Amino acid sequence: MDYSIYLTHPFFFVFLQVILLLVTTYAIGSEGKFHTSADWLATADGSIWTAVTAKLLPYTLIFIAMSVLANYVYFGIMHIPMGCGFWPLNLTSALFVIATQALAVFLFSVFPALSIIISIVSMVGSLGATLSGVTFPVPHMFAPVYYTSYLFPVRHFVEIGQNLLYGNYGYAYMWTNVACLFLFLLPPLLLLPHLKRSLISQKYDNIE
Repeated sequence: MDYSIYLTHPFFFVFLQVILLLVTTYAIGSEGKFHTSADWLATADGSIWTAVTAKLLPYTLIFIAMSVLANYVYFGIMHIPMGCGFWPLNLTSALFVIATQALAVFLFSVFPALSIIISIVSMVGSLGATLSGVTFPVPHMFAPVYYTSYLFPVRHFVEIGQNLLYGNYGYAYMWTNVACLFLFLLPPLLLLPHLKRSLISQKYDNIE
């Protein structure tokens, strides 16, 4: 009957996704803001994929470590009950971190101006918190809102987490959510050439 058992774990990751979006977009956007994008690309031998991956990899490792630590605190120290082991939970958390970073890269590629993207990802993070299904069941949302929720990694993470923690029903009941998290990696890959052109042109660097 303790509602905090249900809310505490997903709310941490709801807040984490906001931080992930902000940090990821700032890490990339700061290169344009401080006029270092040319040096950044030159260091990566002109490969935007190498530049973005190398730039974000330390943040990826830090946020995955934070996620693993949070899982240990919740389920190891606080003894919140769960129906699975730590490995499935930590692997899902790592996939969530990578998918959220991919969403941030995609959004920045669409709006490659730091002053604009910070506001956009803040709004996206807030919507993700609302549409995650923590406070209101996603299947009972208004149909357009229900389908919009698929565009947020945190929604799929919460679905997988509920499956693992409250019954561990098996992969057959959560494979669609896992597949959706992997699909978030595709759009930023397609837009990396556009991001490279915007960095080279520097036409977005001075937008206030």
